[in-house]
Amino acid sequence: MISTRPRGRASEFFDRSAQDDLLQLRNDLMTVYREFSAEDPRLFPLRYARTVPRRARTTRSSPRDTAEPQVPVLLIPDGPARASVLPYDALRRSMAGRGLDVLMMEHRGVGLSRLDAEGEDLPLSAMSLREVIGDLVAVLDHARVERAAVVGSGYGAYLAQALAVLHPERVHSLVLDSPLTSARDEATAREALRGLYWEGTDPSSATTARTLRRLAREGTVDASRAGPVVLAVHEHGGPEAVRDLVDLLAVGRGHLTWTSVRQVLNQAWLQSTPYVIEHDLTARILHTELGGGHHADGGPLDPLVLEAGQARAVPPFTAEPLDLHELAPAITAPTLVLTGSQDLISPPRIARALAERIPDAQLLEIPGARHSILDTRSRILQVAARWSACGAAHQLPERAAELAALPVSATDLALSRGLQIALAAERYSPWRLRLESARAERARLQRERARSDPRPHRGRLPPSERADPV
Repeated sequence: MISTRPRGRASEFFDRSAQDDLLQLRNDLMTVYREFSAEDPRLFPLRYARTVPRRARTTRSSPRDTAEPQVPVLLIPDGPARASVLPYDALRRSMAGRGLDVLMMEHRGVGLSRLDAEGEDLPLSAMSLREVIGDLVAVLDHARVERAAVVGSGYGAYLAQALAVLHPERVHSLVLDSPLTSARDEATAREALRGLYWEGTDPSSATTARTLRRLAREGTVDASRAGPVVLAVHEHGGPEAVRDLVDLLAVGRGHLTWTSVRQVLNQAWLQSTPYVIEHDLTARILHTELGGGHHADGGPLDPLVLEAGQARAVPPFTAEPLDLHELAPAITAPTLVLTGSQDLISPPRIARALAERIPDAQLLEIPGARHSILDTRSRILQVAARWSACGAAHQLPERAAELAALPVSATDLALSRGLQIALAAERYSPWRLRLESARAERARLQRERARSDPRPHRGRLPPSERADPV
């Protein structure tokens, strides 16, 4: 049996090779051997899953399908650290039930595509965008798919654009979900987060922004470290959850939820869960080639501080290997750009600008949706993928309201409800109520003493009732 090196706490006792042997028994798992790079001819097994279609079906809750798919779907998830095979197993089966022939490639350096032919981790020199794009072509060749409807989310949308530019003959159509378009996108996302929750440029969040600034002045919140927490709460609970958490902090509650979210974000296991997300090898692509964390400035609500810290482990970013802003007008495939109106990781302005750069591209903005329609609103993504494979995706923007009514994904719903429960527990927990009752009673006694005390400070309110600075 092949042995592998332990890679941190998450996989210290994880027998990856045994799990590989088990997964290779699956009838939907394919292998194509790829060179490490153009300069290194050694081979490694690149894995991809293919789920063949069953009889198509329609549902009452989704737009009615009007045609049969013309081509298979190549579905590329976000990344580059995200696995494809295990996390999206149920999604592929669901799409197959709608008549789709679905291919999903495991990103090199992750999960089933992490080891070389001798069972050792791929070298960092094998991690490059150029090779990943070649991997996509190799998968299509191995699967004997001449053209595919390419559906990409986040980093996957970046790869989809590159594939459409460099190999247009292989791309039937494009669906670009929450797209990454350049290293500059993260600066755009940071300004969107600050504008909403620090500067209060949106009237709906102005009060939350004022309260958050006051909490930072008082030292209740460290503004330089608050960005990832606020972003995570927004992405899993929406503006309402951010408002509720900030309001709780303003009255001395909410610290447990705030600290818990921050500690989860700081946990190394989030970056090294085998077959789900594995950041260590792919960090070279994310930080060195795509500039992840490069625009961190350490200012208030900077969501990039964690990525900036991770980027120190790999060579620094200098420039992207592809300028997709310049190359996008060369895309000839029919394109649908998907975005959520509340996405703060890839804000709608990025998607709108991309739709303007690609000739005849259609923009579908889902009201109330947040980042990654693939992960948070997979029913919408399935409809978009099928209509794209049928050559009818251009009709979807007029059905945005109907699509927005489709239910959210089960995982996202569980995370959202978990956050709601945590906030409710801090708001209504018995010990909190007793504490607040004691504070209210103390304030009442102070008011009575102030009214009966003839000394000069008579009439002053206790600190808990004085006006807070804005």
